[in-house]
Amino acid sequence: MNDAPLTVRRLLEQVKNLIEKPFSGVCVEGEVSNFRASGRHWYFTLKEEGATLQCAIWSSQQRFVKHPPRDGQRVVVDGNLNLYVAGGSLTLAVTQVRLAGLGDLQVRLRQLEAELRQRGLFDRPRRPLPRFPKRIGVVAAEGGAALRDVLEVSVRRAPGVEILIAPAAAQGERCVPENLMALQEIQDEFWGCDLILLVRGGGSLEDLWGFNDPALVEAVATCRLPVITGVGHEIDTTLVDLAADRRAATPSQAAELATPDRQQLTSELARRVEALHARMAWRVQGFETTLNLLVDHGLMRCDPLAEPAQRLESLARRMEESQPLRRLERAGSRWALLRQRLVHASAAASGEKDRPRWESATRRLEPALERSIIGRRERLAVLNARLEGLNPAGPLSRGFVLVRDGEGRPVVSSTALPGGAEASLVWADGERKAIVG
Repeated sequence: MNDAPLTVRRLLEQVKNLIEKPFSGVCVEGEVSNFRASGRHWYFTLKEEGATLQCAIWSSQQRFVKHPPRDGQRVVVDGNLNLYVAGGSLTLAVTQVRLAGLGDLQVRLRQLEAELRQRGLFDRPRRPLPRFPKRIGVVAAEGGAALRDVLEVSVRRAPGVEILIAPAAAQGERCVPENLMALQEIQDEFWGCDLILLVRGGGSLEDLWGFNDPALVEAVATCRLPVITGVGHEIDTTLVDLAADRRAATPSQAAELATPDRQQLTSELARRVEALHARMAWRVQGFETTLNLLVDHGLMRCDPLAEPAQRLESLARRMEESQPLRRLERAGSRWALLRQRLVHASAAASGEKDRPRWESATRRLEPALERSIIGRRERLAVLNARLEGLNPAGPLSRGFVLVRDGEGRPVVSSTALPGGAEASLVWADGERKAIVG
């Protein structure tokens, strides 16, 4: 008790001298979790039930490691126990890794996959994705990196597509129930979504375990709308990925699969317009050539760059000068017929034939819109009735009495107030004071 207190650094140095030499060249068995590469070094956690050990493989030792560790593997490692004084952390510097089998979580994951596959959840027909969705539902953790990536990609590729967000926890005890509730709600026809994205950022096998839950896998497989999953990184595969209609390696790729690319659509539209113009030019040139062959018989053809009026005048003058009257009339009839066919072809190319269909669709749109508004009003009336049923003043109007203590708080138990205490009795039409007997 009379000794001077040790500094933190001195204490850690003494502990370092005590443990590093006895625990040099130790052999440890455990399950790999949270493997990651930071800079040139590898870091991971070696765990068993109720205990974890931080491990590192330095870049100078990596070429000697025959089996790089992966999440879920059960391994036997050789290494030296190091105490990092500056950080106060205990790390096992691994020099060799040997496989010892699958970890407990990996074994459990394989069992779940076999059970769900036997139920046919992974072998069902996949639903096609809409090419031009109007509204996309996103189930993700609010404020997470996955949701941010989805929003950035969607705005860049298709700014006109609406995004409806259903927040749900990405891990922990709330993960499964909140994701189930979000999927159930967002597929309701009331919200008008065309497909659903279920996304989450990367993590260890333990962090992603909620997305292997059988109830959540079944909800994805039986969802009314197509589901795209983007859970974890490219190397992560969960059971909801196997049940989804389309699996993306990352949340960003999930957004790319769900949205059309505006630049690609613009390029395709420009290409089609250019092809249409070229085909129209070719058709007009063909009509002009046919007309020249019918009326010229070897005479100079009309200039394709001349004004239409000048071209017609030149043709009429040449026909009048060089052809008999009957032949002129026959040629004129043929020219009128070709012109009429040209007009019809031009009208078809400009969309005039589709005008009746467009007008019919416009007439049907107003009743459909009116039916939609009526349906929404009915839903609003039902919700208003439910809200009215939760009004605390309702029971008072039916003869019930609200009892409050002296501080105005509701009394919910007969033992909450002692004898002689003052209470307030509230009816629908007034309030009276009372003394508790």
